[in-house]
Amino acid sequence: MNKRNLLFLAVLLSAGIMLLSSCKDDDPTTAKIHGTIEFENSIIWPLWIDSGEVQVTIFPEFSLDPSAGWGEIPDNHYFPGSVGGFFPVGAPYNSQDPFVLTYNPLSTSYDYELEVEPGIYSVLAVGFRKDDVSDPNRRTAPMGVHWNNPDTKSYGIVLKVDVGGGNIVTIFDDPAPETLDLKAGDDLTINFKADFSIVPAWYSF
Repeated sequence: MNKRNLLFLAVLLSAGIMLLSSCKDDDPTTAKIHGTIEFENSIIWPLWIDSGEVQVTIFPEFSLDPSAGWGEIPDNHYFPGSVGGFFPVGAPYNSQDPFVLTYNPLSTSYDYELEVEPGIYSVLAVGFRKDDVSDPNRRTAPMGVHWNNPDTKSYGIVLKVDVGGGNIVTIFDDPAPETLDLKAGDDLTINFKADFSIVPAWYSF
């Protein structure tokens, strides 16, 4: 092979490497989720608007050790006699930067959009976060989650309390949320429903 052909081959290889590098840089590294949340009983919102905010959050993969995400907690997990259920045990993935919905008195549906790292997430949810509640387990009322029926609301929790004498009362018993396994480049539309009526009930018990 003469020098001219070698030079031509080197130019082709260099161009190919630059093209591959450019394509690699353009590959998406995150996943996007967006959609519309339909609210029932949104007339309740203005009664609470000065005490907190409505946040759209996504929770990491569920784990009991260490505690993370949203999932099934067995009886006696926290201490002998503790009551289990199905609820969040850790902070949302986007707790430092939640998607906050702005109240519109003429609307019952609100759009949202989240950008997250690839991975497994235990729930996509919307909740009312009350500013003056110190207990992290009660600070946010879960108004709705993405589950396998976008036309029906689910709070996504099973919540039971011991009212004394070993009598267990179930306060909420809703279908479990849908787990999300997100890949880089995913661009998903997820619509779901929520209900404001849980807010006054949540902070009353």
